[in-house]
Amino acid sequence: MGRRIAGLFALSTALAVSGCSKSGSSSAGDAGSDGGADAGLPACTAVGAIPDTSDGSAANDASAGPAGVADDFGPNAKMGSSASALGQLDVYEVTAPRRLEWVDLYLRADLGGTRLTISVYEAPAKNLTFRRLTSVRVDVPPCVGWVGTGPLGISLQVGRFYAIGFDPNQAVTTFVDSESNDLPIDGQFGRLIGSETSTSVSLDTLDFGMPSNKSFTRQRLFTSPRSADDAPDASGSDAGLLDAGG
Repeated sequence: MGRRIAGLFALSTALAVSGCSKSGSSSAGDAGSDGGADAGLPACTAVGAIPDTSDGSAANDASAGPAGVADDFGPNAKMGSSASALGQLDVYEVTAPRRLEWVDLYLRADLGGTRLTISVYEAPAKNLTFRRLTSVRVDVPPCVGWVGTGPLGISLQVGRFYAIGFDPNQAVTTFVDSESNDLPIDGQFGRLIGSETSTSVSLDTLDFGMPSNKSFTRQRLFTSPRSADDAPDASGSDAGLLDAGG
């Protein structure tokens, strides 16, 4: 009898441990993890167009992937409760001379024919107007994960502010970090200080407004060192709109 009771106790303990492991596995596969939002969707591989140099040759090879060091802003971001076609931008303050090589956005696209416009804006100081430096269009198939701009090569100027984000032609789901006290977040080049929404990121200028310090969308910025006395390069002017895949 005692042996039977011991056996039943061992079985119930094993079942309890099994239940805990399943719960832990679900948590590890959280929407904030790469590709973990939906096993039914493939991982995103979409990358924007490659900017052309003045002599007509490619500025960089997107197939080689992003250069520089990555800052992942929002690795614990959760998938939003609903899809939206509203533009989303994160706002950064630059404190070290760096070159912005590449931007990745983490999102989920459920609809075929999705196209994102990804833009980088610069403001000379806080509360002054953002001016668009460049825009890239990216065609995104149904997928979940990182969507990239391709090579950028934008000189980030110390003391200036940058708004980086996208708007889609149809609803997509973003991954959002809304944990209290998460902002600001330091990176290689400066810090993430907030986020904004916009009906379009194709406008030449945006008001600085009042960035939210309560939440932000997940982005990954790749930057590399540059000299503090480097003059702004050609990418510091409005480079127009670049289309991925023609």
